[in-house]
Amino acid sequence: MTESSTHNSHLFKTIGVIGVGLLGGSIAAAARQRHLAETILGAGRNPSRMRAAQQSGLLDRGSTNIAETAAQSDLVIVCTPVNNIVQFIRIVAQNSRPGTVITDVGSTKQKICAELYGSLPEGVTFVASHPLAGSEKAGFEFADPELFAGRPCVVTPDDQTPDEAIERVKGFWEALGMHVLQTTPEKHDRILAETSHLPHVISSALAMTLSEENRPFTSTGFRDTTRIAGGDPSIWIDILLSNSDAIIESIDKYTQSLARLREAIVNQDEKQLRQLLEDGKKNHDALNSAP
Repeated sequence: MTESSTHNSHLFKTIGVIGVGLLGGSIAAAARQRHLAETILGAGRNPSRMRAAQQSGLLDRGSTNIAETAAQSDLVIVCTPVNNIVQFIRIVAQNSRPGTVITDVGSTKQKICAELYGSLPEGVTFVASHPLAGSEKAGFEFADPELFAGRPCVVTPDDQTPDEAIERVKGFWEALGMHVLQTTPEKHDRILAETSHLPHVISSALAMTLSEENRPFTSTGFRDTTRIAGGDPSIWIDILLSNSDAIIESIDKYTQSLARLREAIVNQDEKQLRQLLEDGKKNHDALNSAP
């Protein structure tokens, strides 16, 4: 679908967002800004939060009734913490009309996909997604319609997922400004352990290491490096425990890198230290030159 055609007609009649926090709120804001649906619905546990999200203009209707929201939507995005995604997708699927497509924003995919693929009612399709965008902030008050622009989104369908449903989900994320990558749930989790989950562990470990008396001496370097440690611990507990094998592997790999740096410093080995720091700089610089 071309950019111009996404502006001329709605991609979906009704989009339902289950869990209207930072990601869910940003999806609603981005979908509204880009005219992707006639109606945007939201559902969550807290009635006053849902009313506030509706009053803020993010949603056409906010509700605590997930079944009702699902029944009215032709695309449903489940934006709850990882350990709740499967149960909410099951509720959504049981109440959806045939032809409804369901996706999610979960940071881990293997467990979710293993439980859901092949087990939903006839005519309702789940296509797993992980938009690689976010913030350490929480709540729809921080919703940003540009949060997804220029960012990658990973979809992890299985062999039985209908092509049409995959294309509809890809088209949705692309319409939010994302570029879509496709892989298996297993590979996704191994990759994300290194690129997303390990950085959070390292950032938290570094923040934990800081003694209270040295806090006044921190500046931008320390704050930049520990920024993501400000994320909601309960969300990160779910992520780290649901992808534990791959994360432990990444921690071990990182520990080896740290040990090599330590050894070069202990041995006063300037040549080795330079090589290691150059390797790190080269990898970092390559990130900034990536498309």
